[in-house]
Amino acid sequence: MSASDNKIVNQENKNSADIITWREYEALRNEMRREFRTNDDELKSTVDEIKQTLDATNVTVTGLSDQMTDIQRNIADMRLAIENLTVLQQQQQEDDDDPELEDDAHNARGAPRGHRPRGWVPLGRNGRGQDEEDGLGKPKFSIPKFEGGADVEEYLTWELKIEKLWSLHPHYSEDRKIKLASSEFDGYALRWWDSLVRNLDEDGAQPIRTWRAMKEAMTSRFVPTNYMRNIFDKLTLLRQGVKTVDEYYMEMEMLMQRGRVRESLEMTMQRFLNGLKYDVKGIVRHYTYTNMNQLLHHAREAESQLAEEAKVKGRATGAGRFTPRSFYSAGAFDALHSLLYSA
Repeated sequence: MSASDNKIVNQENKNSADIITWREYEALRNEMRREFRTNDDELKSTVDEIKQTLDATNVTVTGLSDQMTDIQRNIADMRLAIENLTVLQQQQQEDDDDPELEDDAHNARGAPRGHRPRGWVPLGRNGRGQDEEDGLGKPKFSIPKFEGGADVEEYLTWELKIEKLWSLHPHYSEDRKIKLASSEFDGYALRWWDSLVRNLDEDGAQPIRTWRAMKEAMTSRFVPTNYMRNIFDKLTLLRQGVKTVDEYYMEMEMLMQRGRVRESLEMTMQRFLNGLKYDVKGIVRHYTYTNMNQLLHHAREAESQLAEEAKVKGRATGAGRFTPRSFYSAGAFDALHSLLYSA
């Protein structure tokens, strides 16, 4: 056999070696399926582990969120407790600084058994008067009533009276001011205040803790916004006109109070000066003044000066005037008539 024949035989043997039988194919296929199943099971196991890890992470995050909520709630409770303690401390300090309470307590302790001196106040557990323990006490003045009608002036007058009372009792705490003021609400005002307090509590909002906050809430309800605009317009256009200096100043002051105008002294004096009559203003400009009282005094003097000058001018004009009536009333006309016609 030649070399070429050997090469052909070898190639045929190689090709026949590359051909597999059906049984070998099925065995190979089954082996591959087992490998795929094994890999698939491992993949599913890995996915399940990842899901379990994610679930555990979600549980941990949820737990942390709940803990944060609890912590925030505890912080809010602690802040509220601190505020309450601060209010109680302020009230205690006010009672300690009140000489009337000290005198009453001293007299009560030093009095014989069964004898209560005049003005005696029973002491509570904390050493303060029992009436003081509820934050109200027994004021030595009467709180004006407020019914919450549609009249804006009713509320503004009530607020002005309350502000005056607080200025006379600067040691009152904010809590006591709110309780005293609301204790005299009646009619619609009482229903409105109870509803406001209840709604704030149900909504979890910050309650009204200061007199200023209470005043802002009442102004928002009982004073329309257009009322304030009208007040500002009236104040801007205000002029003395036919009013006296005092009448003009009182109207300006009343409008500023109702409009709650807060401005510098120089602006107020300039506002007053601009609204004066022209002749009054001309005299006042020659004076020197440093406050509103001095300016008002000079305006009164100018008004009196102009009135006196007008009287003098009127008398001078009347003395030099000839009228037939004055001549006739003196009897001169009859005397002249008799003299002329008797001749």
